[in-house]
Amino acid sequence: MTTPVKVFDSAQTGAPVLSGTPGALRAVLKACLVDGYGAGAVASLTVTAGVATATYASGHPYRVGSVALFAGATGDGINGDRRILTIAGDRVTFAAPDAAAGAAAGSITSRMAAAGWQELFAGQADNVIALRPQAVEATGCVLRVDDTGATNARVRGYESMSDITTGQGVIPLASQVAGGLYWPKSGVASAAARPWWLIADERGCYLAVAPQPGYDRYTLLYAGDIASYKSGDTYGWLVTGNQSDQVASTTPPDGCCGYSHRNARGGAYLARAHTGIGQAIPVQRIGAHHTGVVADLYAGLPGYAWGTYPNGANNGLMTGAVEINGLGLRGTLPGLLHPIQDMAAAFATGGTVTGTGDYAGRTLLAVRVGAPAPGGDVGTVFVDVGGIWSR
Repeated sequence: MTTPVKVFDSAQTGAPVLSGTPGALRAVLKACLVDGYGAGAVASLTVTAGVATATYASGHPYRVGSVALFAGATGDGINGDRRILTIAGDRVTFAAPDAAAGAAAGSITSRMAAAGWQELFAGQADNVIALRPQAVEATGCVLRVDDTGATNARVRGYESMSDITTGQGVIPLASQVAGGLYWPKSGVASAAARPWWLIADERGCYLAVAPQPGYDRYTLLYAGDIASYKSGDTYGWLVTGNQSDQVASTTPPDGCCGYSHRNARGGAYLARAHTGIGQAIPVQRIGAHHTGVVADLYAGLPGYAWGTYPNGANNGLMTGAVEINGLGLRGTLPGLLHPIQDMAAAFATGGTVTGTGDYAGRTLLAVRVGAPAPGGDVGTVFVDVGGIWSR
């Protein structure tokens, strides 16, 4: 089973607020991955020529490309996950080729559709959450987020867990990163809101956080199954994160997925090697065409590769996959593309481009990645949000 990629962001109506307070990141993850948010009643819904128009009395949280979960309609073709085609202040449209033409009956509701993960051990610990994809194809590894701190949450994976504090096959090992990796929330311990994006499917998620106010520069983190080169890769589960508190850093956060390097700096850990023997291993993120003279750099900066955007020969945006190197090339980060050009400030976070070639018909979402504090470099990456990530 496969489901579409789903995109969530802090500017949507009803989105949870991320701040430098305990539990704020836990709320974001639970809302996006498990519950959804922005629920509301549909005032009316009509279908014309296979396109449904849902009208709301008090607004909605959706953007073009959002996936909404509709429920309560009588008959076929309306209920379930629906990707939004167009929006206005009080209405949205989506494809409904199997629905009967005319006004739909029933007490219809909608909300931002969650990514299809499950929460384990709910209620066992305040501000701590254990999350696992429900997809049968998934590795089954668990993401545990300890959000009892203010400016960072501490994050690690487990091959399995028996309760909120007990698990087997920890990722990374305590000897690799004591206490778990750091997922940033805010540069200060306060209730001030910080912008975030979360992009997920049923087997993995990217979380982008801008911990310092007023700067379009995000730390992009990943947890979930990789697109493995090994068929049936039982241990192809990756978590990235900072290895220390880097919310005020002017250098590249070592856990950021916009950061590609040939040096072994850590910040990314697989459940096990491809042999399936042993324990968690540190891995490198290697950007395609990262052949510049600088070994450690954000994608989209001079020195990462060759040339500037747009590419002269085809006026194009040139990108490449991000490979995972640990005892050999293991696979790629699903849906993530590093531009191989100097992007300068061509795209702001949330900007989109329509893909061509292998990505024809797909929508690529830009995320500005960089040092959280001013003075550091800022690059750009793109996430495929227009369909289904290959694995």
